[in-house]
Amino acid sequence: MSTLDRGHKPEFVLISGAAGGVGSATARRFAADGAKVAVTDINAERLKELADEIGGLALPADGTQREAVRDVVAQAVTEFGGLDTVIAGQGAAVSGNASAKGDPAWFKAFDVNLHGGFYLVSEALPHLAARRGSIVMISSSAGTHSGPPGTVGYTAAKAGVIGLVRWLARDFGPRGVRVNAVVPGWVRTPLGEGAMSYLAQRENITVDEAYALATSHVPLRRAAEPEEIAAVCAFLASPDASIVTGHALVADGGGAAVDTATIVFD
Repeated sequence: MSTLDRGHKPEFVLISGAAGGVGSATARRFAADGAKVAVTDINAERLKELADEIGGLALPADGTQREAVRDVVAQAVTEFGGLDTVIAGQGAAVSGNASAKGDPAWFKAFDVNLHGGFYLVSEALPHLAARRGSIVMISSSAGTHSGPPGTVGYTAAKAGVIGLVRWLARDFGPRGVRVNAVVPGWVRTPLGEGAMSYLAQRENITVDEAYALATSHVPLRRAAEPEEIAAVCAFLASPDASIVTGHALVADGGGAAVDTATIVFD
């Protein structure tokens, strides 16, 4: 039997974007698996409710500000004595187009969806290296294909997440840190509900019918539940994924496997 060190089950976990659907589900999953969990988000009220629910540590902060993120990491490390896993889950859909008028939306989309995650993982990396830990960053199918009209910044930023993951995996792998991305498609979260509410209004249908319409050509014919994405995060952070790094794991019900040019045959 190999004596290679395949890591250990995460004991100390820090999750950003934890007030959102995927972030909160991921916090619950790691807590249920026995980890001590610190959660951060700009929404302090929801964050406290989640921390109280799971017995975790609430660290409210504006995740687009490096100084605030540095304080979050320092507080988590002080409380726990180290970090094993960081889940960079903060994100938001920001509407904007490729024009001068769209510049504010472009920069906001990058601040929330890429820069904040970069600040978090870069501040945490020395602590993760000390325990041969791991990072999981949440991208999107928009980052591997393209998002809907009006989401140019979101699309580019989520593509940037995957590029960042690959670079970090290459640079920090020799120090024992694994870095991966999860690439969800539609997920039943408040963010997803916003898009589906728009579609429902446009098509004069219900939100559930909008989800069905949006996933009508996805092989599994449904959106993901937040708990399913949380399970993927838990796997990537676990010793079961000890050889997996630099990978963008697509969790979209099979949507990425479909050739759009052949949808007409479905």
